[in-house]
Amino acid sequence: MVTRIISGAVVLVIILGFGLLGGPAQAVFLAVLSCIGYLEFTKAVDVRLHENKISGYEKVGIVSIILYYVLLLITDDCMPFHQNIIGWLHSEMGVFNRFTILVLLLFIVAVVVMFGIYIFTFPKHTIRQMTPAVFGLIYVALTLSFLYLIRELPHGIFLVWLAYISALVCDTCAYFAGSLFGRHKLTPKLSPKKTIEGAVGGMLGATIAGGLMGWLFYACIDCEILVIPLFAVICMIGSIVSMCGDLTASAIKRNGNIKDFGKLIPGHGGVLDRFDSVIFTAPMVYFLVVLLLDFV
Repeated sequence: MVTRIISGAVVLVIILGFGLLGGPAQAVFLAVLSCIGYLEFTKAVDVRLHENKISGYEKVGIVSIILYYVLLLITDDCMPFHQNIIGWLHSEMGVFNRFTILVLLLFIVAVVVMFGIYIFTFPKHTIRQMTPAVFGLIYVALTLSFLYLIRELPHGIFLVWLAYISALVCDTCAYFAGSLFGRHKLTPKLSPKKTIEGAVGGMLGATIAGGLMGWLFYACIDCEILVIPLFAVICMIGSIVSMCGDLTASAIKRNGNIKDFGKLIPGHGGVLDRFDSVIFTAPMVYFLVVLLLDFV
C-alpha cells in the first residue's frame, strides 16, 4: 500500500506538471504514454507472435502514433512555422478541414500497411492479430490525445482538469464509498469488488469536485455563473464514462488472463492500469466542453 501511495503521488505530480506546461511538453508526454499503452494493449490481446518480440503490426502502430502527435504539434502556437501553416491546415475541404483529412489519411494508410503485412506474410499472421492492432490506435492513442486537445482550448489550463477530476476523483470516492456502504454488486462476474453504492459515491464525488472547479473557473475568468453547474454536469457524465473505461480494461485483462497491463508504475501496473478511466473520459469531456461552454 505504501508503494502504491508513493507511486500514485509521483504520477499525480507528473500529470500536474505536464498539464500546467501544456503545449509541446504535454504532447511529447502523451505521445510516450500512448506508445507504451499501445504496446501494453497489443501484448495483452495477443497481437504479437512472440511475447517479447514486437510484431510488424505494432511497429506500424507506433510509427502512426508518433506521426499523429507530430501533426498535433504542428498546430501548436509555440511552433515557429505556426502562422504559415495553421491557416492551410484549418481551411475547409468539403465537410472536413485539411488537418482532419490528414489525420484520417494517416489512419487509413496505417490500416492499409497492416493489411499489407497480413497479405504478404500469410499465413504467418491472422486477422485476429491485426484487428486489435488497429483498434488499439483508437482505444489508446486517439483517446489520450484529447487531453492535449482540451489543454489547447481557450482556458484549457483549467478545463483539462475536468477529465482528471471525472476519472481520478470518481475512482477515489467510489473506493471509499464502496468500502463503507457497498452492499450490491455492480458487475459480479467481471469485478466483484465494485458495488452500486461505490459507483454512486464516485459519481457524486466527481460532480461535487466538478462544481468546485467551476467555482474556481468563475472566480478566475470573466464568465457567467452558469459555468458552475455546467462543470458539475460535465464531471458527472465524465465519471459515468470513466467507470465504463475502468470496467472495459478489467474485461480485457480477464480475457487475456492477466492481472495488470504492465509493471511501469509500482503498485499500479502499467500505463493502461492507471489511465484506463482517463482514456474514456478525455474525449467525452472535450466534446461536452466544446458544446456546453458556448452558453457561458
